[in-house]
Amino acid sequence: MKYRYAACGLFLFALCPSLSSAITIERIAAIAGDDVITVQDLREEGGIRYAIEGKDLAYIDRAADREKRLEALTQDLVQVRLIARQAKKDNIVITDTMVETQIQMMIQRMGQTEATFKEMLKLEGIEYSAYRNYIKSQIEAQYVVRAELAGQVEPNEADVIACAQEVAPGAERGVSVTMRQILIPEVSADSTAGQVAPIASQLNGVWWNTLDEALERYAEGVYEETKKQPDRFVEFVHKYSTGRSVERDGVLGTFSPGDLSNEFNVAFTVQKGEIAPLITTARGYHIVLVDDVLEGESETWNVAKKQCREQLIRTEGQRLTESWLTDLMNKNYVSIRVNQDIRQKTP
Repeated sequence: MKYRYAACGLFLFALCPSLSSAITIERIAAIAGDDVITVQDLREEGGIRYAIEGKDLAYIDRAADREKRLEALTQDLVQVRLIARQAKKDNIVITDTMVETQIQMMIQRMGQTEATFKEMLKLEGIEYSAYRNYIKSQIEAQYVVRAELAGQVEPNEADVIACAQEVAPGAERGVSVTMRQILIPEVSADSTAGQVAPIASQLNGVWWNTLDEALERYAEGVYEETKKQPDRFVEFVHKYSTGRSVERDGVLGTFSPGDLSNEFNVAFTVQKGEIAPLITTARGYHIVLVDDVLEGESETWNVAKKQCREQLIRTEGQRLTESWLTDLMNKNYVSIRVNQDIRQKTP
């Protein structure tokens, strides 16, 4: 028989309505080792689990796969009891303070007070003491599983890389470029010129068009000069450039693709020590020297690897947990006896 680990190890932060009131039943639901689990135990703890899912125990009897669900709920409780026994063997002690701290954190996240929270439990037919025991079992399960599986949940790096290649194909290698620039600024037209007479407007347009063309030719001339003598780039910076980068010998900074506007993408296509094609932006003309090229893992690749590692840890952790719980149940005497309507009292 394959057992599953469904509820332990998860902290749940909300309760939903519809759990019916309890009827005391003393029938045996299961035996876990030397621990007898009654149907009343199953109703109390199973009721809490079902209330969190917005269901009540009557849902089991209405379900088409009633017997399967009832057995699964019973197995969950058997696992809780076996984990509690293992906690004693591992000298794991869950104190009242730990339980209360966890509950208070949940109450705060729900935006309630302790009084309103207890009232909500009461309306659901859940005793506060029973809920505390439930939370204790959740904490206990986490501590035991961590202790038993410590160091085992570590994904293979090859699996991480294979996953990342699927998530972010082509992003494995990244590049960052250190740039120096000579900036020849754009000259803006006088917005007030040419407003007096039509002839003045025409002359103004001719003037600025001519100036734009002259600046472009000037920038192209400087570009050709620097391209022929890239080793003199810093000298040309102080001779031709404007802006604050002049104070840094033209150093613009170190960037990766996407850090700058699209016009600068051409700077990532040339080699170290080369001049990129002339770049035109709203600021003017940029003559860019690729001062250094650094290759490594891109940020996109690093993010993909992190996501894949976390996903593989969760998957591997779940697999190891299920395997460990199966072994735990196989090592102990377990008898599942419940297979009837747990709402009804035995005649």
